[in-house]
Amino acid sequence: MSTPLDDPQRLPIHDIMCIDCKSFYASTEAIRRGEFPLAAKVAVLSNEESNGGLVLAASPNTKRDYHVKLGTRRFEIDDQMDIELVEPRMADYIKLNYKINRVYRSFTDDNHWYPYSVDESFIDVTRSHSLFGSNEEIAAKIQEEVFQKYGIITTVGIGQNPLQAKLALDNDAKYQEPWRASWTYEDVPETIWQIKNLTDFWSIGDKTAAKLEAIGIHSIYDLAHADRGKLHARFGVLGDALFFHAWGIDYSDLTKRYLPRPENKGYGNSQVLMRDYVTKRDIEVVLSEIADQVATRLRKHHVQGEVVSVGIGYANAEERGFGAQMHIDATSRSDDIISAARRLFESKWNGQPVRNVSVRVNRVSKAAGFQLNLFDPPEKQTADMALDQVVDKIRSKYGYKSLVRGYSKEAGGTAIDRAGLVGGHHG
Repeated sequence: MSTPLDDPQRLPIHDIMCIDCKSFYASTEAIRRGEFPLAAKVAVLSNEESNGGLVLAASPNTKRDYHVKLGTRRFEIDDQMDIELVEPRMADYIKLNYKINRVYRSFTDDNHWYPYSVDESFIDVTRSHSLFGSNEEIAAKIQEEVFQKYGIITTVGIGQNPLQAKLALDNDAKYQEPWRASWTYEDVPETIWQIKNLTDFWSIGDKTAAKLEAIGIHSIYDLAHADRGKLHARFGVLGDALFFHAWGIDYSDLTKRYLPRPENKGYGNSQVLMRDYVTKRDIEVVLSEIADQVATRLRKHHVQGEVVSVGIGYANAEERGFGAQMHIDATSRSDDIISAARRLFESKWNGQPVRNVSVRVNRVSKAAGFQLNLFDPPEKQTADMALDQVVDKIRSKYGYKSLVRGYSKEAGGTAIDRAGLVGGHHG
């Protein structure tokens, strides 16, 4: 029986590293307090004063001893636990991430260096060996330099493509010293096929896993030996990708970055609420605030959008919530986008308590002018646009809280408290 690995000439082979800063936020806070990151008991908690605050990061000992992890709520943490709860300082994390990435960058070039998230990056060192040594030597040098300069422990997954490097990181390197692991095509039966849970595999979330389970695929081994034609029929091109990924094959190229087509570009904001929102008025208030923020971003970039979408996540995990979108005349006016967002919400909401809210505007184009509608006097529309611009200027100069809409003072409003946050958290 032939397999996708039979012809080595067709396999992408590079020397890729996926590098992660171990418990980055929590480690940064431990170092700030003069503690060794792996020995500290720290949890970084968003909105510490709120019972619904979320853990953004926890040190390894905190995870091990108290099972506190990303997403744990404040009310789930017993005050008797020996954990120091600290608020996030996102601006500091971003600055430190930039410095650490300069270390990674010194072992390759810009085209082969790809920051993946605030604590994780990929580098391709295929052409770096004459300067810096073998994969193992390069990984060790990176770990040593980052630790000596910044006190942060890094874990490194090494593979012959980005998928293998990421899987080696997540399923091997993170769990024991020296915090390095290398996976190759030769190792697939002993590495990739041994991943126990479908959701532990990069790119397979709960929904995709449930669909795979429904057709009799319960492991990565099952996925690798499934009928590729049936996978394609069920999942389309995603099915093809899943099949090849199960064999450790990934054709991603770090030098070829995705650039969205103009018609696909959009602007959006989202928010995880600190409590269940149960009344229509409270939900509309926070939805309006987010829509206003999106409109402000459109005007800042001198663009306008034609498709407004909202996403609502319910507090009950068994209820999936909903998404909805509608086409409108091209606009960047706050009132237009707020109105569309509210109409979408009202058309779909079934009364369930809400915990996640998002608003997005797509099909964006340069704002050479704005489209008048047939329902409001032209004078009013022109005046409203001018008012938006005045509000933008005042907020830009004096801060968001210098001028807010009246509903932001209501119980459902969050915009005033969130003003000045970095990534939704204190800077």
